[in-house]
Amino acid sequence: MTKEDCEDLFPTEPEPTGQFDNDYVPDDALPLCPKCLKPCQPLAYYCDKCGSNDAINPLTPYISFLNIRFNYDIFFTMWRKIWCEKETRAVVRLFYLLMLIVYAPILLMVGLPVFLIYKIPQKQVRRAILTAIVATIIVLLVLYAFSGPPKAAVSVPVDFGRF
Repeated sequence: MTKEDCEDLFPTEPEPTGQFDNDYVPDDALPLCPKCLKPCQPLAYYCDKCGSNDAINPLTPYISFLNIRFNYDIFFTMWRKIWCEKETRAVVRLFYLLMLIVYAPILLMVGLPVFLIYKIPQKQVRRAILTAIVATIIVLLVLYAFSGPPKAAVSVPVDFGRF
């Protein structure tokens, strides 16, 4: 086979079709939720109809304060795979259970209050609760800072020669 024959089989440049992707997308098109497939607002980050944790906007995972739901949806997925899906192997279920046990204290101390606070529909009440929580944390940190160093435990040497 000659070089000319190979060039015919594998063209180096794609042939232009004359149409671009923008020609196929209408001007009034809306993004769809990946979970419920309902149209969403173009500037929305998550679906406001079903509350899905799947990001609608492809840039949402890169925005640090908006990607919390996107990043921690894995814990809900692991929980569903442990208890609901029959196809999940026992080893995978044990691994998911171990991961949930390791991260459960962090999720309960930080994630659960944040989740519950953002479920409050009134913005003024939510803002008041957040202000009270931040003030409480600041007071606790100040009290801890002025409490002094912890007292050292006195150790008693043990003589193992008498046993």
